[in-house]
Amino acid sequence: CSPELIPPKTVSWLAVRREWRGRRKKLDLTDLVPVQLTVVTEQEIELLMTPALRRERKARRAFSRARFARWCFDAYEQGGVLTLLDLSLLSGLAENYIGELLREYETATDKIVPTRGTVHDIGPGVTHKAAVIRRWLRGESPAHSARVLHHSQAAVDRYIADFQKVRLLAQKFPVAALPALTGLSPSVVRQYLALLAEYE
Repeated sequence: CSPELIPPKTVSWLAVRREWRGRRKKLDLTDLVPVQLTVVTEQEIELLMTPALRRERKARRAFSRARFARWCFDAYEQGGVLTLLDLSLLSGLAENYIGELLREYETATDKIVPTRGTVHDIGPGVTHKAAVIRRWLRGESPAHSARVLHHSQAAVDRYIADFQKVRLLAQKFPVAALPALTGLSPSVVRQYLALLAEYE
């Protein structure tokens, strides 16, 4: 089946371009880039066979978590980003379950998985904002954070500016007024306030 074009155990998939800058809801064909994803690796198969994981009925979960994270990093390296829907269509598993596994991966490895939501700052997740601010408060440069966390420089700069708004306004106004004053959602404001409490 044309191994010179697509190797065995590989799927070709259309992902959204990593450098996508659009703000419209619909994507054009030019917003997509083909990526090749290895369906499964030997290391991931070994997770299914690990006796300790099998005894605790965690082998399938560990397998899926490793595979989804790898797919996202592989697509990112090829210039694309995958959505939870992409991962769901590729695996046949539910999006909310996949999101849960990726959050577990991020917690365990302290790495942000480059999904479309985190790279293009789309969706309700705010954990990537917290990671940027934590690094900035520890003295890490925004440029380094952008590289390590697979974010655009513009997104990292925006998170820091939003945090600074919350930080300054929290000194003069009640917490309930901060979402309206900053233009940020209440959940993002709460997270920034928690970071303020943690570091200051």
